[in-house]
Amino acid sequence: MVSNGLLNRQDPSGLDAAQRILSAPNVFEVLLGDDDALEEKQVKSAYRKLALRVHPDKQADTADKKAFAAAFARLDTCKEALDRMLAEDLESCKELRRILKCEVTTRAGAALLLDVEKAPVSDTEDLVRDAGKASRLLVKKLEKMQVVAPDYSQAVAICEEAVKTLARVVTPESLPRMESLLKEGIPLSRALGVRDLRAPRPIVVMQPESAAWTVAAGSTVRFGLLCGSTAALGDETLLKAAASHERKPKVTALQWNASADSNAACSTAVCISVGPSKVETGPAAKKARTAQGQSGDTVRVRHILFRHQQVKQDPMARRDSARSVQEAEIAALTALETLLKTPGQFPRVCRDLTDCQSGEQPGNLCGDLGWLVKGQTEAVLDDAIFALAPNEFSDVLAGSRGIHIVQRLG
Repeated sequence: MVSNGLLNRQDPSGLDAAQRILSAPNVFEVLLGDDDALEEKQVKSAYRKLALRVHPDKQADTADKKAFAAAFARLDTCKEALDRMLAEDLESCKELRRILKCEVTTRAGAALLLDVEKAPVSDTEDLVRDAGKASRLLVKKLEKMQVVAPDYSQAVAICEEAVKTLARVVTPESLPRMESLLKEGIPLSRALGVRDLRAPRPIVVMQPESAAWTVAAGSTVRFGLLCGSTAALGDETLLKAAASHERKPKVTALQWNASADSNAACSTAVCISVGPSKVETGPAAKKARTAQGQSGDTVRVRHILFRHQQVKQDPMARRDSARSVQEAEIAALTALETLLKTPGQFPRVCRDLTDCQSGEQPGNLCGDLGWLVKGQTEAVLDDAIFALAPNEFSDVLAGSRGIHIVQRLG
């Protein structure tokens, strides 16, 4: 609801009577307060009081007469609608009011509406089935309101939205951060991904801006896209992480996030490396021993795999993992930092951490994937592996099996 240059949803504090009526999200909130009983006598009493306050003929000459006329018209319309709803069925009317008051963008609010478990779960199949059944039962209770209630469609949408909220896979660690974003006011009239316009704020029309840089031919540059708490990091912190991982933009972004305020509602970082593709070649131990080694399109690698909740069943998995993607990335970052300092510790680190069966191979063969032909692995791994120099460690790589750290051996 746009009123007097403000974008409003559910917080009408500071608005006058006319603005409050115009910004109310449904007929109940036009006439009744949260604690007011839903009965004919209360509706009539509230209408009389509000009509006296917003009637355009009773306003001062300096008042916005058009706004008060619009508010008075909406007050009349809502009073007539509420009378019809109460006459049709009181219990259905009460249920409609309850649904419209629910805050189903939060997991607790959605669970309260549908009377299901609110705790975060990684497998939502059973929860979504129960929530969907409860949602359909609620909508069925509103059948008598379908014709007489102007907010019937909104109530149905709220029930459906509650199911979608509960269907989202979240962990106990990520839920508070995700839902803290709902407390952030949105000062925009147009934006991607915005679903909660909660508080009255001045509207700011988005004006896209662009900038351009000229990069010398053959050079490699990196740039970061920072949002939330990472945007507050100083240049020294950003450059220190970038300098220590020149060919690893993913690791750089993870370190930027790790350096940001962990209590912030949002922390986002992307590091992008742009430059010519270059594969360094050098002596490859034992390469001549294999027939495949005669081709420049083969490399020998070993890896450490960190599985997470979002990967499918893997016949080559050493064990399942209940960790989130973020936890897997942090574990991979920690392991990579250790290996960069002491590369000779790879067999021990791999044997302790990897979720791939290759970690059970003896000695220095731990994690060894052997000689790979170009195109043998998925594209994201293939591109990274064949860009490595001998003995170089890869960036933190996200593949279909999980998060990888790869080292090229030959």
